[in-house]
Amino acid sequence: MTMPKLNPRTERIRADSVRPGHVVMESDEHPAVVVRVAYPSGGVTFWCRFTWQATHEPAWPHGPFHPAAPIEVSKER
Repeated sequence: MTMPKLNPRTERIRADSVRPGHVVMESDEHPAVVVRVAYPSGGVTFWCRFTWQATHEPAWPHGPFHPAAPIEVSKER
């Protein structure tokens, strides 16, 4: 198994621009892959798995965020 990069180079994009497959920084050294994006009540919520989680493990919600909120995403996809 390849170790995930815990400190990828990042850029900020609007929350409503995040799509499945993006790697968002849940917090420092906690990259999470977006598997689904939901738009509840005018906000944006990402359903994610940490880069080290298996695909059979449940995704968890990250958010909600205002659609214009800046979100740190990995430049390295």
